[in-house]
Parts: sequence; structure tokens; C-alpha cells
Amino acid sequence: MFIEPTLISVIIAKLRGGRFKNLENVHIRAWYLLILSALIQGILSLFKYSNIYKIVIIVIIGITYLLMIITAILNINRNYMKIFLIGIILNLVVIMGNGGHMPVSLEGIKGINQETILPEREFDIKHVAVNKDTKFVYLADIILIPRPYPLPKILSLGDIFLMIGVFVFFQEEMFIEKKKSISQVS
Repeated sequence: MFIEPTLISVIIAKLRGGRFKNLENVHIRAWYLLILSALIQGILSLFKYSNIYKIVIIVIIGITYLLMIITAILNINRNYMKIFLIGIILNLVVIMGNGGHMPVSLEGIKGINQETILPEREFDIKHVAVNKDTKFVYLADIILIPRPYPLPKILSLGDIFLMIGVFVFFQEEMFIEKKKSISQVS
């Protein structure tokens, strides 16, 4: 999900005169909470759905989102963190509204890979199929980016905000020295 905005943003930043060296000086408070959240969610993705552990999964997912929100709030002075925070909250709302699962459009998944056959309800520990009982369906994974796009995917509105945040991150951070030197001249 973050490959495209990263590549596009880096290319645009370089064309505008941004410097990779500036990325060495990026300081994000509590950055390790983002890494921890990603690791926990990655590990959760390895497990199959089970009603037995449903409350535990909801709590764990809630904690990972809380860690991401804390990191975004600690760095709220950066524009990209404001955008990340919006994306995180949008995804959290739909996930918690649907019992700790991100609803995904089965039609969208079929649009990505016609051979995919998924059960009608749950298909992994973090995702469920969109159905008539889905809450906040407009925040679910329903935005299809199909083939011929080389990396077809299905996204949520929150994912789009997260991707925009990644784009803004590189646009801002690759120019940090220029901003400092311009303000010192003034």
C-alpha cells in the first residue's frame, strides 16, 4: 500500500531539488510504537479467524491503533502526522464498528483476482466480507484499483489518507534543510 506513494513522492521531491540526506535527520517521537503496531498486526495476519479469541483480537487491534494514535499525536506539529491521524481514526472507526475486523468488498477482491474464492463472512483474523450488517461500509475496503494497474488492490478511505500522509512525509522531510536555511536568511 505504501510502495506507490513512497516512490512517486521521492521522485517528485528529487525533481524539485529535495535531498535524501535530509531523511537522516528525521526525528519522529515514539517512532518505535509504529513499528511495534505494524509487527503486531503483521503477526495477527498469520492467524486464521476464530470466534474463541474474538475479544482478545479486538483488544489487541485496539491497542495497536492506540499506539499509532499516540505516535501521531506526539508528532502532530507535522502536517503528515495530521493526515496519518485522520487515516488511522477512519480505519479504527470501521474496524471497531465491525467487531475488530476491516470489512472488505468481495466484489472488489474478485476485481483484483478473478480466481480468488473467499467465504462469504470471515476470511482471516483481521478482515471480514462486506455484508448487509456491515457498519460504516463507506469507510471499509471498498475502493478498487484494478488491473491493468500493476499492483491492483482494494483500499479504504483511511488507507488513502495514510498514503497521502506518506507522500507528504517525503515532500516535507526531503526539504527540511532548505526550510531551515531560508528561515535563517530572513
